[in-house]
Amino acid sequence: MLGKKLFGTRGIRGPISTKVTPELMLRLGSALAEYVNGGEVVVGWDTRTSGEMLARAFTAGLLSGGCDIVEVGVVPSPCVAFTTKDLGAGAGAMITASHNPPEDNGIVFYRSDGTEFLTEDEVSMERLFFGAGSRTTGWDELGSVRRYDPVTPYLNTIKKMVRVKGGLKVVVDCANGTGSVTTPRLLRELGCKVVTLNAHPDGHFPGRPPEPQPWNLLDLMATVREVDADIGLAHDGDADRIAVVDEQGNFVRPDALLALFAEIAVKRSNGGAVVTSINTSTAIDEVVSRAGGKVYRTGLGDFTEAMLEHHACFAGEPGKLVFLELGPWADGVFCAAKMVELLSSEQRPLSEIISERVPNYPAYFSDFPCPDEMKEEFMREMREYLLAQVDEVQETIELDGLRINRKNGSWILVRVSGTEPKARFAAEGRDEAELERLKNIGLSKIKEILKLQQ
Repeated sequence: MLGKKLFGTRGIRGPISTKVTPELMLRLGSALAEYVNGGEVVVGWDTRTSGEMLARAFTAGLLSGGCDIVEVGVVPSPCVAFTTKDLGAGAGAMITASHNPPEDNGIVFYRSDGTEFLTEDEVSMERLFFGAGSRTTGWDELGSVRRYDPVTPYLNTIKKMVRVKGGLKVVVDCANGTGSVTTPRLLRELGCKVVTLNAHPDGHFPGRPPEPQPWNLLDLMATVREVDADIGLAHDGDADRIAVVDEQGNFVRPDALLALFAEIAVKRSNGGAVVTSINTSTAIDEVVSRAGGKVYRTGLGDFTEAMLEHHACFAGEPGKLVFLELGPWADGVFCAAKMVELLSSEQRPLSEIISERVPNYPAYFSDFPCPDEMKEEFMREMREYLLAQVDEVQETIELDGLRINRKNGSWILVRVSGTEPKARFAAEGRDEAELERLKNIGLSKIKEILKLQQ
């Protein structure tokens, strides 16, 4: 990561007691003021109990550097990105730890066009943060704060971009996060009948953990079945992600959503590039190729750079989809609208749409505790081991960890998290027997290195 000390896979993230402290935020505000040379900065935060505290410290740093603040309060991350672009601000900042536990917080920065900061921006920010480059101004040049409600213009723009026939029944689980202030309202204004779960903002996340994984969405699955809904939707803490449950109450594979919307974008563009992350299914390659496009893979959190490099028509990683017709940011709220638009246009169940258009290969994903100080040694040992153990190799990809693609389309991946003390393992087989074999290869060594119970 070019020697970055603060920034991880997506912005800066960690416990507020030891890493993402008010002191850190104050200095980041000063560094950003220097980086954008004053001007206007959009600032929002998620529902975490520490959000406003950190926002005040961050804003103080910006004001001392002569920046004017557009304070938007508790809104989704994509709303901050949209507002930064819509108002022509010099930068945007969202104080969030996304799907991390409630004791964490963090910050993500946006360029003036709504893209997340690129690696070069993050390196420059760190140089200012650790150096003597922070900007301070005199008493007569300090910045100002204006409060602005961006939700209505954001939702109105989305509504103009989709066509939905009324009458769909949707269950929405907002995780007590920022999606609470946007998604139920948006879907109702699009004519849907909306049932909500965990739709009151609460930084303790009392309803469920903010990560929208299937094991956290059992209530959503049950409710979809109980109320005979057409679809269930779930957000993470800052609503840049989305998870989907079909009409039968079954969790929809994130890769299937990527494939569906990539296919639509490629057909609309008469071909084109699709950028996705290192941990996604080869089913996406098959669907995109059939539609006349090409897939490019990149590291987790790195799709912005790759999206620009390949002039992509669509991009995303599991749960985070980028609809470039709206803007170059991951947007779970817009994706909710696109999901009901898809159902409205197809006029048939989601399970049927997916089974017809996206191959379903058996896959396995798991995380393991891995202290930050062990990550380098863990990856060195796993790389050496997997390259010796996996046969019929077509290619290896080492953009983010190690992915080994086999000649028949199956693959195995091991990487370490850029935001948490975890190692991640994934495998996909052409059938259950092959998946089991690939799992056994990877898991046996992971448990040995990390000294986990076999």
